[in-house]
Amino acid sequence: MHAGLNRLIAGLERVNDILCWVGKQVAWLLVVLMTAAVLLQVFYRYVLTDPIGWSEELAIYAMIWMAFLVAPIAYRTGGNVAIEVVRDLFVGRWQAILQIVLNLLVLVLLVVLLRHSIIYVGRGMGSLVPSLGLQAGWLYLAMPVGIAGMLLVAIEILLKAVRHLRDPSQPLLMPTHEGEVAASEYE
Repeated sequence: MHAGLNRLIAGLERVNDILCWVGKQVAWLLVVLMTAAVLLQVFYRYVLTDPIGWSEELAIYAMIWMAFLVAPIAYRTGGNVAIEVVRDLFVGRWQAILQIVLNLLVLVLLVVLLRHSIIYVGRGMGSLVPSLGLQAGWLYLAMPVGIAGMLLVAIEILLKAVRHLRDPSQPLLMPTHEGEVAASEYE
């Protein structure tokens, strides 16, 4: 049973490593795109006195996509908000139990959010963003993509907590602001 759980965790770690790496690379490109769109808008508005309509929306949607692409990385490395005071009240297996309970709650929330975000994308396919000439659903797709990534990370963290509960010598991935997964892993 331990070997199967370890293989499952190792496979999920590899998938999450790849998804987080790809998410980070695309996020960097989106930052460049966002910056270029804002600079272009400033040039057109103040130098040519002829503002362009699409640059502001492009920058906004690039920022939204960037945020959803890096959300799984933040969750995995502990870059999200955490209440460490409560966690630090527990030691050993009790921390694993706390991690399991919290991640089950997070998983339920993420499943609900994923369901609603998919519905939202579907509704967005029926409307057009005129300034960009795209169906809004393509822009809203950032939500289910980011939430699905967070779901995979939550499952990884949950499985590691279960493994630690069964075998305390195994590492317990507890997201903290220091992060137990090195941020350089995604560079």
